[in-house]
Amino acid sequence: MSDLEWNHDAGGIVVSAAVYVDAAGAASGGLAAMEATAARDKELKDDDKALGGLDAVVFKRLPIRQWDAWLNAKMPHPFFVKLEVDTISPVGFRTAAPAVDLLSAVPTAVPSGAFGGADDWALSKAGAVAVSARPPLNAEEAWTTNRHIYLQPSVPGASASRPWTPSRAWSPGDDSLLGECLTASNPGFDTNPAFSPDGSQLAWLTMAGADYEADAVGICVYDLKSKQTRTVLRAEADWAYSPQNLHWSKDGSRLLFTADVRSRRALCSLDISPGAASGGAAITVLRPEHSTTLFDEHGDDGRLLVSQDSLIAPPELFSLAADGSGAKQLTYFNTERMAGSALGRVGELTVTGPSGDEIQSWLIRPAGLSEEEEANPSSKYPLAVIYHGGPQGSTGDDWHYRWNLQSYASAGFAVLGINFRGSTGFGHDFCRAISAKGGVGWNVGGEDTIASVQHVLKEHGSWIDAERVVGLGASYGGFTSNWLNGNAPKGMFKALVCHCGTFDLRSSYFSTEELFFMEHEFGGSALEPAAKETSSPYVRCTPSAKADQWETPTLVIHGAKDFRLVESEGIATFTALQRRGVPSEMLYLPGENHHCLNPQNSIVWHETVLQWIKSWTK
Repeated sequence: MSDLEWNHDAGGIVVSAAVYVDAAGAASGGLAAMEATAARDKELKDDDKALGGLDAVVFKRLPIRQWDAWLNAKMPHPFFVKLEVDTISPVGFRTAAPAVDLLSAVPTAVPSGAFGGADDWALSKAGAVAVSARPPLNAEEAWTTNRHIYLQPSVPGASASRPWTPSRAWSPGDDSLLGECLTASNPGFDTNPAFSPDGSQLAWLTMAGADYEADAVGICVYDLKSKQTRTVLRAEADWAYSPQNLHWSKDGSRLLFTADVRSRRALCSLDISPGAASGGAAITVLRPEHSTTLFDEHGDDGRLLVSQDSLIAPPELFSLAADGSGAKQLTYFNTERMAGSALGRVGELTVTGPSGDEIQSWLIRPAGLSEEEEANPSSKYPLAVIYHGGPQGSTGDDWHYRWNLQSYASAGFAVLGINFRGSTGFGHDFCRAISAKGGVGWNVGGEDTIASVQHVLKEHGSWIDAERVVGLGASYGGFTSNWLNGNAPKGMFKALVCHCGTFDLRSSYFSTEELFFMEHEFGGSALEPAAKETSSPYVRCTPSAKADQWETPTLVIHGAKDFRLVESEGIATFTALQRRGVPSEMLYLPGENHHCLNPQNSIVWHETVLQWIKSWTK
């Protein structure tokens, strides 16, 4: 179980649990479905060897796995349990009715995807249910981002005396058990349903593109009485940025959200009260600096409970006035530990890139380097260049727990974090510039990286050593390390780090679980005849094309459970380096996925990376 949510509006709790939704599993419902799933899992585990070690699986459709797990007949579903006050119970509550499957045993996953959560469903005070879900067993699931908003007028029925079961069995092509589909005409990504406090309106985030996970995001609001949908924020047309989440204010007059704005996670509000301005004119950026995460309103005066973090501070809880002012720090969990930490001064710069676009970057000074010493340096420092993944993402003014720029500054490096073309937070055209559909191709990130490094070495060459530059990145950043190895000016980088990066784009297409991503980024399927042409992004951008020219020492890192960019890409990278006689090492992580998450593995990861880049910048 996961995603535990205490839902005050609905008067109960919601929790997600993976249950079997095939013909055998769908026959039971609620708590019985969870119990049947546990019994079936125990049987398949075969502890008593009754199955003789049988573990064969037959797949009949894509996808067969997701992020770091092989898929089977189990799918996560949200279960709701009504509670009532119990003065005798030590916890003060008791269940008023058995658990109810809010998806009525339909074979679709909610939460959806590797990063789904409680934002994928909503329950109103009036009892309505909304979910964001893929059409059940969609044959095109692997190559489309399509998810719809489904609305049920009430929670599927259950009583204290009668366990819940589905009203009827699901049949292929039928999604009516999920409720009314409010977004049937949109082939893109509709998510984050949120009911207004009085339950009369339902808002959600919407993307138009059927294969673009980083498309511009708009906001729609549905009136449950009139059954009319209005677009209160038109994606791209009204605003240069994209909302990431949704919260209603308690008075229902505005929608609160965060958005990536120039590599800060800005807290914003959209006024939707009668007579308010429309579209982008109704947006107010409440907290433009650093990075803010909104939890909820608290108290009677509309104050906002948030956490804030930055490149120099881990998250702490704050209370803000309704307009974002008057920040009051509530927690000091990290104060003592940070007092003993050596951090570098943070600066921001821009450079005109090869395309004429302004490329923003963060430049962090080595820990302990004062302004006076920088102005009159007595020595020079090595430079660690960090290029983010995505590629649609950003290196932000936040405290990152895997790629923390200060960890390199504390080790004595100047640090350059580059937001190349394709980064989010700098306008939709800037973000699209990296994709084959609407842009140039994945080479632009490397080109902007080269231009940014050259600019920094020219402007700060008095204290940054041009002979001691290293480059590091993961995912698209790992791709960039491999691309730079064959395309950067000779000798620019003394060493590289490639974490879960791409070696060959066409092979990556056939092994990844998200075909829609590859087809959007590279202009179509790798099966198409055009994908073999020299002009195809699959051919002209792939790092493998220049592997015979690689010379830069490289540390390769890959997790065995990475199903986004499979481990053979890392092995191929290491093989090419070794076969060419290029100094190289490979850190293999059998239990990790696309990210390194285990704390002990993370320590090894950081020690190995720092040792590698230090050894080449002595």
